[in-house]
Amino acid sequence: MISNAEIKHLAELKERSGRIGQKRFFIEGKRSIEEALAANADIKQIIVNLATNSQKFAEIYSGAEERGIRIEEIPAEKFNKLSSTETSQGIIAVAEVHETTFEDLISDLRTKRKAIVLIFDRISDPGNLGTILRSAAWFGVDAVLIAKGSVDVYNPKVVRSAMAAITGLNFLQEVTLVDEMPTLKKLGFTMIASTQNGNVGYTEYEFPKKAALVFGSEATGITQKVAAHCDESIFIPRVGKMESLNVAVATSIVLAEVVRQRSASGQHS
Repeated sequence: MISNAEIKHLAELKERSGRIGQKRFFIEGKRSIEEALAANADIKQIIVNLATNSQKFAEIYSGAEERGIRIEEIPAEKFNKLSSTETSQGIIAVAEVHETTFEDLISDLRTKRKAIVLIFDRISDPGNLGTILRSAAWFGVDAVLIAKGSVDVYNPKVVRSAMAAITGLNFLQEVTLVDEMPTLKKLGFTMIASTQNGNVGYTEYEFPKKAALVFGSEATGITQKVAAHCDESIFIPRVGKMESLNVAVATSIVLAEVVRQRSASGQHS
């Protein structure tokens, strides 16, 4: 049985500081944990609410047993101190944070003749980031750079919406973009800003083999310092009356066009 001291220690993972300090994060919910097991995420333990019918987690129990993952069943009052959802399904996994470095990321990109990199100049909404990561995984993005001041990839809301993507993507957060964008340029990447006031429509632009797509925050867009490092700018034409387009939706639209162009020309990243 997990002690009260262990519960208190684990509860720190609900906050970003705790996740950074322990280098671990929570995966909450049946589907997310099943995705994590299927993707061979580094799960350290699984915690189940005793008040929950554990039979519905039979596949998770089986998968955990095969991998030697410890399962702890604890009373509801202890479990509720760990859960971040109002209507919890009664199961949480504790997983190791996926760590990479900019040097590792660059080393991987250096070997590729064609590649897509996503760059985000501050994303504050966890729902947006979760959708972005799922789209990035769907369209085969090679790397994602997330600027300092953005929501944490391991925020519980992001994890619930993008678990499989988090496991499979090559990403780096807490990036100082103006320091790292020049390195990408040296590798032959063109920095392409997506803004409402871009120079060319996204379907009219011919995306290069090495494309780094830059998107700004939901509230203020791309900062001037980051924009100064961009080589090109594109826009998504507005037909209706909305003032702006959700950054997650905009990312998906542009990625779909990049992939369409590459498929049409027989090129793939």
